[in-house]
Amino acid sequence: MAIAERRQTAVEVEAEPEEVGISSARLRNVERLVQRYIDEQKLPGAISLVARRDRVVHFETYGSMDDARGKAMRADAIFRFYSMTKPIASVGLMMLYEQGLFQLDDPASKFIPQLKDQKVFAGGTADQYAVREPAREMTIRDLLMHTSGLVARDTDSPIGELYRRAGLKGSESSGTLADMIGKLRHIPLQCDPGSRWIYGISTDLVGYLCEVISGQKFDRYLQEQILGPLGMVDTAFGVPAEKVERFAANYAPCNGMPRYELVDDPETSSYTRERTYFSGAGGLV
Repeated sequence: MAIAERRQTAVEVEAEPEEVGISSARLRNVERLVQRYIDEQKLPGAISLVARRDRVVHFETYGSMDDARGKAMRADAIFRFYSMTKPIASVGLMMLYEQGLFQLDDPASKFIPQLKDQKVFAGGTADQYAVREPAREMTIRDLLMHTSGLVARDTDSPIGELYRRAGLKGSESSGTLADMIGKLRHIPLQCDPGSRWIYGISTDLVGYLCEVISGQKFDRYLQEQILGPLGMVDTAFGVPAEKVERFAANYAPCNGMPRYELVDDPETSSYTRERTYFSGAGGLV
């Protein structure tokens, strides 16, 4: 049974909705909608926040953050960012661009020479395939725009299969970003850079570019340049032991079933272990 009670408030509501031109009645529709999703077991729990003109006018918690342990949603619950890591990583790289340290149309190989001789997939299977020369080199702009020719491990193609065999598992990868580059150099691109948009691991290479250009590990660079200055005290590439109590279980829709299923238990999550692979594509919490 979903827990319907709204719980403690970690964010202070600073104004009445009408003071900033928002309808209180319409905001109650938000609460009803979220609660309906929980009652229908589409979600275990949620947090909703609305702000306008720099003032918070609505903050509510709903349902459960961990069904198995009967834990109500906390106002200070920690969630996995997954792909919302991408804009943070991209901002980090663009801060280096603002300093004049690279141009967007520089070839990525200027800073990652291992990519210089990468070929393009020209047909076949993961066990036997042909390659050709790319129409042009991959640029830093391509990495930021997902037009690099790189894919993701779950891509349904021979290149996706080669990623899986190489252990290129995004945020779940072992080793370091430099290790990832060492594996990637031997796998052809799915297509010519600039020719097609593909949602993949390009932003992991954005993170690696931050390392190479700044001279710092990616986690340290983000902490010093973005997370620390913005007061994002719980945002990192892992959850320390003293914060695991606040780490929400992760659920996802279950095919063919009427409700969600557990996909990452906070007590056994890889996010609670020491990490060395700092994925710009999906590694933050």
